[in-house]
Amino acid sequence: MTRYRLIVAYEGTEFHGWQKQEPKDAPPLRTAQGVLEAVVSKVVREQVVLVGASRTDSGVHALGQVAAFSTSTEIPVERLALAITSRCPDDLQVLSADIVPDDFNPIANARIKKYRYLIQFGRVNKPLFDRRTVWTTHHHLDLQRMRDGAARLIGTHDFEPFASASHGRETTVRTILECTVETDSENRMAIEVIGNGFLYNMVRIISGSLLEIGRGAREPNSVAEAIKNQDRRLTDPTLGPEGLRLEWIEYP
Repeated sequence: MTRYRLIVAYEGTEFHGWQKQEPKDAPPLRTAQGVLEAVVSKVVREQVVLVGASRTDSGVHALGQVAAFSTSTEIPVERLALAITSRCPDDLQVLSADIVPDDFNPIANARIKKYRYLIQFGRVNKPLFDRRTVWTTHHHLDLQRMRDGAARLIGTHDFEPFASASHGRETTVRTILECTVETDSENRMAIEVIGNGFLYNMVRIISGSLLEIGRGAREPNSVAEAIKNQDRRLTDPTLGPEGLRLEWIEYP
């Protein structure tokens, strides 16, 4: 048996998240993991168990999801990514495949991750061709205020105020290495967050908090106050999933 690592991209709009979901007394939901695991099993002609690094939510996209599986297939590794993608639906692709040690665990071995949240703002029309991948607000947003708030998130903190109540984690302490706000056009900006791990809806709540700062509804220091006082009321709202994308995951 050989263990393989896949770098996977998908548009999350039509997926119920990454993780397989098989409700009792109901058909399985369409998930990225479920679809990809079924395709890989057909390609290598044996049932595989596919493990993914990040549990992206319904509607969230990925450019650099990492998945791993073991198989006895004799397909050359340089042909594997194309062989799998050729059988995938249009909203999912395998970008690359390589061989990793037998004990490689895409969850436990992950060191840092990067997420990107894309926002179109101001009095402009809702985007037509990329409307599934951009969050839209008609508010004018002050870039410098948002950058000021973002800088206060960097470091190791208890990020429970930036997590949904059902996060299911034993500890909510995480380290944010970078949090930046950049523009790529007059009315579009990207919030980029790099950290050692993320809680349920954490990046969407960070993005919503910075949006409130950008439109003047809160002060830049409100995010630091939320952490200090563990006050979830200072971190609303949670933005929609369409603007969020998992960019990459780094391993030792």
